Amino acid sequence: MRGPISVDDYRREVLAGVESLSPRYLSLEDAYNCVLAEDLTAARDLPPFASSAMDGFALRSADIAAASPEHPVKLQISGEVRMGRPCECEVTEGRALSVPTGGTMPSGADAVLPGELCRAEGRELTVTCGCRPGHNVRPAGEDLRVGEILVPAGRRLEAADLGALAAGGYGRVPAVPRPRVAIVSTGDELVDPGTEPGAGQIFESNSFLLKGLVQGSGCEPATRSRVPDDPPALLETLAAAAAAADAIVCSGGVSAGRDDPVKRAFARDSSVAFFRVAVQPGRPQAFGHFFGKPFFGLPGNPMAALVAFELFVRPALNKLAGADPRVLYVRATLEEQVGAAADCVRYVPVRLTGREPACVACPAGHRRSNQLVALARADGLLEVPLGPDLKAGDPCRVIRITPEWGAG
Repeated sequence: MRGPISVDDYRREVLAGVESLSPRYLSLEDAYNCVLAEDLTAARDLPPFASSAMDGFALRSADIAAASPEHPVKLQISGEVRMGRPCECEVTEGRALSVPTGGTMPSGADAVLPGELCRAEGRELTVTCGCRPGHNVRPAGEDLRVGEILVPAGRRLEAADLGALAAGGYGRVPAVPRPRVAIVSTGDELVDPGTEPGAGQIFESNSFLLKGLVQGSGCEPATRSRVPDDPPALLETLAAAAAAADAIVCSGGVSAGRDDPVKRAFARDSSVAFFRVAVQPGRPQAFGHFFGKPFFGLPGNPMAALVAFELFVRPALNKLAGADPRVLYVRATLEEQVGAAADCVRYVPVRLTGREPACVACPAGHRRSNQLVALARADGLLEVPLGPDLKAGDPCRVIRITPEWGAG
């Protein structure tokens, strides 16, 4: 086992061993949360034609410029605009056309008067107010002109992006597919939730924790396995995982013990290296490649596994997906003192209240590496650097582990 190695140096080691997946054409149905591989431009104006912004009557604003309750103007309704059909009628002086929201603006009309501001009786329209040219009209190209960038390369596609791409006529887009991640949990003491544990046994939880983290990182869990402390069984499981996934995340069996299964499985294989990282919790780590797929060996303690995932695995999965691999922090003020470690960076689960720049971080419950309850109550991981303790009121930075937190 190598080490000790700093958090930043180990992250660089991991990222150097990961390459982005090759982009391919994905349907819009499959492209959500995938990273766009190239700029996509508008092939036509958006919207492609001038349309009405509401239900009403398309008319010439000049015809009703003098309209008032005392001097109403009467226009002839010469037809209606139908959705999805070309408008062949022209609005000439003294005439109007009924038009629905989104309907094509007819030739000759330069404004739409809402139906509630006028009165239609048969084919006669009585107008008691004027309007300016362009009133309630959506011009062609109002959103985007032909040739302008619709969605830029490098963007992780969200719902609005998919809507914009669909509106621009794209059915398939060049994007990096979501990485498929195999999750493996090791340990003789582990049993499945919902069963009855025997003496010395505990419910297996890390694979569920890691599956949620993988999904939250925009990747797809490919397989989820529980393996006893048996190196041949572990290698067989990992081989199947490598065949089904783009990366493997394994928890447990990487510490200093001679019988740890991951270390024994790779004892004669230099493709996976073992490290001691200057971080608490989560010192023991493993990284390398198995059947050409990135392999991440994390500690078995839940909080240590989560810290390792946020510091090293999530950035690597982001790079695999073609996204920004940087760790993102929330700036906050510490509510109470937290002690620093003498030889490593500490990470402590905290609750967050408020919003940046007035965000406040408060330690959440117990701080031992096997305390899942504290994690479940936390919004982020407070970084405690080497050096003096962090005191109440000190500025600090936190890795956010929930989308939202606390009260604003």
